[in-house]
Amino acid sequence: MIGRKPKKTALVYFSLNGNTDYVANRIAEEIGNQADLDVIRLEPKKPYVDKEPMKFVKGGAAATFGAKPELKAYDFEPKEYDTIIFGTPVWAGTFAPPLRTFMLAHKLKGKNIALFINSSSGNVDKCLAKLDKYLKKTNLIATLSLVDPLRSMSTEDLEEIRKFAREILENKE
Repeated sequence: MIGRKPKKTALVYFSLNGNTDYVANRIAEEIGNQADLDVIRLEPKKPYVDKEPMKFVKGGAAATFGAKPELKAYDFEPKEYDTIIFGTPVWAGTFAPPLRTFMLAHKLKGKNIALFINSSSGNVDKCLAKLDKYLKKTNLIATLSLVDPLRSMSTEDLEEIRKFAREILENKE
C-alpha cells in the first residue's frame, strides 16, 4: 500500500535464569538488521525467587494458578507492530506469568505471532495449547522449542534459531 508506514516487530519475553534471554539475543542478532525490531524484556515489579527449590514451588504455583504479576514499565504501543515474537520458559507445563499480564493488557487481534519456548524436558505441547487460548484471532507464523539452551546450545540449535528468524522475516514481506 502506497504511503503505508512499515510496521515494526516486537520481541517480548520473560527470562528468570537466562535461557530465554540468551535465545532472545540470538534471535535479535538474526533479524535485527532486516526488520525494525524493538526488544522488550518483561520484568515483574516483585521479582521471582530464582533459587531452587523455591523457584519451582513459587513459580510453578504462579503459573498453574494463572497469576498476573504487575510489571515494571515498558514501552509498547500495539498499533506500531504487525509482528510480535514471544519468548518464555516453561513453568509447570505452561508459560511464565509475566507474558499473561502482557497479553491481557494489549489487543493482539490480527497480529503475526511467533513463539519461542525453552524447557528442560523438550515437551512444550501443553504450553503451546495454553498460549493458544490467549492468542486467538492472531496469525501464528513460527514456533521454536529449545531444551536448556544455555547449557547445551548446539550448532543444530543455532540453525533452528536461524530458521525461526527466516520464517518471521518471510512473513513480513
